[in-house]
Amino acid sequence: MRTERIAAVLLAAGTSSRFGEEDKLMAELRGKPLAAHTLETVASMAFAELIAVVRPIEVAPVLHRKLDRRGYTIIVNDRPEEGISGSIVRAVEHVMPVNRIRGILICLADMPDVPQTHYNRICLAAEDIRSVVASTDGFSSSPPAFIGRKHFPELLALKGDQGARALLSHGIQIETTGKVLHDIDTPEDLPGWRPATSDD
Repeated sequence: MRTERIAAVLLAAGTSSRFGEEDKLMAELRGKPLAAHTLETVASMAFAELIAVVRPIEVAPVLHRKLDRRGYTIIVNDRPEEGISGSIVRAVEHVMPVNRIRGILICLADMPDVPQTHYNRICLAAEDIRSVVASTDGFSSSPPAFIGRKHFPELLALKGDQGARALLSHGIQIETTGKVLHDIDTPEDLPGWRPATSDD
């Protein structure tokens, strides 16, 4: 399916509780904030709409500014503790009335190493509104993933932090390396991270 018929949904509202006090999405990676890698890669493609689900502006002002500059529609999830499902539901509610959008591409802001080519492979594998296309490292299904419009009612019923995992496991699987699908959960996941020593 052509990207012009797909809405890209960037999920960036997590509480990043395992990362500690710092805002994970603003942690520096290769000279820019972690979230900037994904949001810029996705924004460089010709999607029908760019949507980002984020925390309120007072807790993520820099991220809001960056998303705004790149043309994202910003949807605030003021209850991130509900898990990833709450963010997906908000995004689906937003695109439901727009009939030209045939499906959504779910992207995670804490997956900085997914190249444009992989997002393209997922979109190309989606044939119609019934399609579900997931990424896999050969072991488990995960985002980035395409979910066709026919499955929107199912997405609206999601609860908790499992997101659309069950749905994705039954879809087409686009395999890539674990390195590409690596997500950042803790400071140790960041390349070049060193724990502070007592001398610092």
